[in-house]
Amino acid sequence: MAPPTSPSGDNLMKRAGLIRRIKLFFQAWIVKISLASMFKIMRITGATKLKPTLPEYTKRYPVRPMLEHRVFLPPDHVQKQRQGEKLPLLISIHGGGFMVCDPQVDDTINRHFASRHGLLVISINYRLAPRNPFPDSVHDVAESIRAILASPPHPYDASRVSIMGFSAGGNLTLSVAQLPDIKEKVQSLVAFYPVVDFSGKYKGKYKTTKDGKPDMLKNVAPIFNWAYIPPGQDKTDPLLSPIYAANREKLPQRVFFIAAEYDYLEHEANAMAKMLAGVETSNEELGVEWERNGVNWRTVPNVIHSWTHIELKGDEEVQRLKGLDALYQDVADWLLT
Repeated sequence: MAPPTSPSGDNLMKRAGLIRRIKLFFQAWIVKISLASMFKIMRITGATKLKPTLPEYTKRYPVRPMLEHRVFLPPDHVQKQRQGEKLPLLISIHGGGFMVCDPQVDDTINRHFASRHGLLVISINYRLAPRNPFPDSVHDVAESIRAILASPPHPYDASRVSIMGFSAGGNLTLSVAQLPDIKEKVQSLVAFYPVVDFSGKYKGKYKTTKDGKPDMLKNVAPIFNWAYIPPGQDKTDPLLSPIYAANREKLPQRVFFIAAEYDYLEHEANAMAKMLAGVETSNEELGVEWERNGVNWRTVPNVIHSWTHIELKGDEEVQRLKGLDALYQDVADWLLT
């Protein structure tokens, strides 16, 4: 399956009409304010519960002094440092449609990879749309990664450097790793349910869950897209739509894609994975789990976009956490091999 080329025709982001722009503007800020308030309340009410997941410390770099990054260390890091053992480094990028959230939303996951799997995890921040549209977030992430690699907060193993991202963070993972100076220093990428194609060429269908719930991105995706992509932007720019960089020479050789069954982004991510793996045709069925030419694919059944972060109740939550433990174990094993 050959990597895509930019499709013919007008592929620039069109400027919405005045009424549509006003509507999207208010919708975007309602979403931002609502989610920010919700997360703030959750953090206040759940402060005791969240304490075990907090990072060891936070760090800022002069290149982006407004951005605070969160550093997670394994329990035995002091002993390993005394023995001269350097830790594998995992740089984590949060999601939120490029418009909401911050690194704190991933604290539980990042703490898991540090404490359970012995990784040095640095969760990085970036400025958000609509105030900071594309490519500001790409540049923020790139500069932060460069600063971390040049002046790490803790000794790390340069032969085991990985980047992991969720949703929008998965997009940024696949985008920033194209930059030559970063690509040459990163061995592995992990992209959880990433958006990889804003051009629409590889867009999948919105999916309804087995109990009739609509795709959670159906109503908010247009708002996120408007906030993030400025008018006149080429939507096939590989830094915006990484599927247009689906070439083994443009990305690190090891990439792990993890998708949700009930997520329309699964289709485009699967198309990119097949291109990177060298699959001859997109119609070739490889199943929900496969590995080929350094590309690992996993579709998690019966879950929705962002299921990694959405708590359930009762037995459903027990099963969700059990599934995540197994999934994170597989990811960690893959990263450390």
